[in-house]
Formats: sequence, structure tokens, C-alpha cells
Amino acid sequence: MRIAIMGSGGVGGYVGACLQNSGQNVTFIARGAHLAALRRDGLRIEHPQLPLHLPKVTATDDPASAGPVDLVIFAVKLFDTEGALGMMAPLVGPATRVLTLQNGIDSVGIIRSHLPPAAVVLGGVIYVSAVIDRPGVIRSPGGLHAIVADRASGDAVMAELEQAAAKLEALSVKLSDEATQVIWEKFVALASLSGATSLLRSRMGAILGNSETHAFQRQLVDEVIAVGIAHGVALRSGLADEIMGKLAAMPASFRSSMAEDLERGNRLELRWLSGRVHGLGLEHGVPTPAHTAVYRGLLLHEGGSRSV
Repeated sequence: MRIAIMGSGGVGGYVGACLQNSGQNVTFIARGAHLAALRRDGLRIEHPQLPLHLPKVTATDDPASAGPVDLVIFAVKLFDTEGALGMMAPLVGPATRVLTLQNGIDSVGIIRSHLPPAAVVLGGVIYVSAVIDRPGVIRSPGGLHAIVADRASGDAVMAELEQAAAKLEALSVKLSDEATQVIWEKFVALASLSGATSLLRSRMGAILGNSETHAFQRQLVDEVIAVGIAHGVALRSGLADEIMGKLAAMPASFRSSMAEDLERGNRLELRWLSGRVHGLGLEHGVPTPAHTAVYRGLLLHEGGSRSV
């Protein structure tokens, strides 16, 4: 299967490396020093249990050089979506599937609005912690490493993706008939853990180990569930307890990619996470004091260190 990774940062680079390691034909769309390192040294995944080095990868900043592919995995940061979509057209042919693994709840609609009506855009989520540690090197602390994506009524390309990952230890792919539900459940967890680890400048072990910050983490989870239900999403009973259990099972050193970006002075996905919860709360008349505090507390850092 021919796969293009649109956005070869932490998540995209991790997924693409795993799929190439399974024997797939992968092209990494990248830029700058990261692209230069991929071309020169290949791609390295630093992982405590499952390290990987691919000494040779196909990497480019020109999607036209890859041509139409079977599958585009769209993994750019949300604030880079418009620019990436402006470059993506050469990758998308009549039989191409676009699978978005972006954060938030709006990605599928945004991408569809920029592609021809016949283009097939499918939603999915990924549970992995992975960041660019330095050009050509993706660092992951371990923990979850799973994709859940739209089954799309038995779509052959998606079935092939699931099969390709079946032989991998470092990545699993599960297909679902409830993609919207899955995306919202991920949103509940991600917006909440991103908000806590970023605003508190702390890792998950420390946050859950203190009674006050543990309560703040739970409040963040509860607020997203409340706005989701008000928005018409049938979120499962017991979801909050389940998410808190999963957070407790994460490595104590875990923190969100938004917390990593905050520390490095990079742009933040704030408006699509706690900012989106804040906005939905205002829209539906649901109080969101914790997410509003995250949004307002980090807003001056949203554009990166140069915006402060």
C-alpha cells in the first residue's frame, strides 16, 4: 500500500515509521531541518521498549513528487491545517482515502470542505505520546500506541491498514462503526489532559498524586462530557471514571504534546481543545470554569514565545 504521511512530526513520524517497518511504501511529507535529517540519516524512534531506526526513508516537501497514493494520513498540527490542505491535492486521486488523526472534533469537516466532493475523508484518533526530540528523531515515553479509525462500511483501504498493523508491536489499528463517538471520547480525554499538564506545567504522575490537582483533572473531564451531551453526542455512562483510570495507568512522566509545545515556545492547539470546550459551553449554556481557566490562562502563549 502506498501511504503519504502529511505532517511527519511526532505523531505522523511515529505512525509512518511503524507502517514502513511493516513493509508499506511510505512517503513522509516534511520540511526544514527535520526533512534534511530524514533524507540524510533516516528516521529514528526513541522508545523505552520498542526503539526503531529506519536508515532510509522517502521524504519530501513536495507532495506532487509522491503523486496519488492509496492512503493519506493527515497528522499536521491543527494550526497548520490550511497550509497543508493547500499542498495536498497531488496526493489525492479517485481511489485515495484521507484518514485524519488530528486532535479536536472539527478535522473531518475542515478537510472535506477543501477537497472535491467525491474525496473520501475518514475520521480517526490516535493514542500515543510522541514528539520530535531533534531533527530526524521522534521520542515516545511508551504507553498507549493505538489508532481507532472509521471502518467506512468495510472500505478495502482501511481494512488493509488494519491488516498492515496486525504484525506490529509498536502500533495497533482498530476499525470502528462509531467514529464520531470515538473522536468525541478522545476529545474528552485529550482536551482535559492537555489542559492540566499545560496549565499546571506538570506531568501526569504529579497531577494525579495531589488531591487538589487530581480534582482539577477530574473537573476538566466532567466539563467536556457535559458540553458533549449538550451538543447532542451520546457519550457513555461511566466515561469519566474510565478516562481517569486510563490517565492513572499512563507513565508518571507522561505529559501532552501541547505541554511539550508550551515548554519549547511553540504554537499551541489551545483554541481547538480547551478553547473549543469554552466556546461550546457558552453556546449551550454549560459552565466550564476549569477549561475557561486553561484557555484564558494560556491564551497569551497560543502563538508561541514570540507572541508573548
